[in-house]
Amino acid sequence: MSVDVALIVVGASILAFGLPSNIIKRLWLSVPLLALLAGVLLGPEVLAVVEPDRLHGEHKVLEELARVALAVSLVGAALQITREDLRLIWKRAASLLSVGMVGMWLLTSLGAWLVLDLPLWVGLLLGAILSPTDPVVASSLVTGRLAEANLPRWLRRSLQLEAGANDGLALIFVLVPALVLTLPADNAGAIAGEAVGQVVLALVVGAATGALGAKVVDLAEDHHATSGGFFLVSALALALLTLGAVHALGGSGILGAFAAGLAFSLMLEERYAEQLEEAQDGLQQLFVVPVFLFFGAVLPWDAWLALGWSGLAFALWALVIRRPAAAALALAVAPSDTPRRGVAFLSWYGPIGVAAIYYALFAERYGLEDYERLFAAATLAIAVSVVVFSLSATPGVRRYAGRGARTTLRHPLTEGIDEAR
Repeated sequence: MSVDVALIVVGASILAFGLPSNIIKRLWLSVPLLALLAGVLLGPEVLAVVEPDRLHGEHKVLEELARVALAVSLVGAALQITREDLRLIWKRAASLLSVGMVGMWLLTSLGAWLVLDLPLWVGLLLGAILSPTDPVVASSLVTGRLAEANLPRWLRRSLQLEAGANDGLALIFVLVPALVLTLPADNAGAIAGEAVGQVVLALVVGAATGALGAKVVDLAEDHHATSGGFFLVSALALALLTLGAVHALGGSGILGAFAAGLAFSLMLEERYAEQLEEAQDGLQQLFVVPVFLFFGAVLPWDAWLALGWSGLAFALWALVIRRPAAAALALAVAPSDTPRRGVAFLSWYGPIGVAAIYYALFAERYGLEDYERLFAAATLAIAVSVVVFSLSATPGVRRYAGRGARTTLRHPLTEGIDEAR
């Protein structure tokens, strides 16, 4: 496949799936699901139009696509979170990011050990890869007219904040088992130091970059130095700048991008809120499609068959056990009241997607003996998650609003607060 063919396919797919995105949601489908199916159809197993291995290695192309898409999506999600949102949801989000994330990691790892019979540390690595809630799929779930009309703002922002932050924090859970499997056992201090150091560096550099970017944008706007559409350009530039800078310094560029987006949003004035939301929608459509298109083209069908029924059983474990139990526990101990319908919704909707794709490919560099089985199990769980959450998102959103809850309150920032109490 030539670069020209790749550009044609990606551009046509973005137009085909992005323009009718609201109609697609009403049909109980999603852009990620259609892009995934298109990748399978156009991939080497069917029509052989999209063959990533002829560009620069199938996994390398997808890893870089996923890395950039994650950074852009994280900045886009963070741009929608205001100071008032943080004040209202930080306790709930903190519990999901601590109790919930550790719970998802351990429960998924337990499934890898029991169902797939993977060695302990390989199972812990697989659990870490699948632990983050994906911001790309989550954003497609909680943005758009359908979600805004049926889901309270606190719920949408809680899922976005959790998905954005835990993608970067997942690096710690991925690095620890990966380094344990590849470094001498007596290097525990070095392993812990590298993992924590990457996260701290990402938070510091990311926040500083975002704050500086906000000051520059504010200054340019005050002096009427910018042209129309500058928010879309500045958001994209911020994502790429932070991703590259933090990674070059040895930190987690993914977490850095989210920190930068959050600082950028919090430093800007409320008068920019509508433009920030429009920027996020545009960014999401631009990068979601190529990632899932190429993911569908590189699915390891033979490795899935080699896993047998245990692979499908593990995918269902990751879907049914991983999120509901951990999130329900996290929300139960959170120092904030979450209504039962909110607990049910947040406990189910924790999709696995681009973040897991990236970390599954990231782990390849460690040269693990069991990597082929790990990659097969991870991609199967991701594919099943995309299908299930795409088909259940629209009816789930409508069901949330259709059980006697007030779905339209006086002010968008206080939407759902009475219910949450």
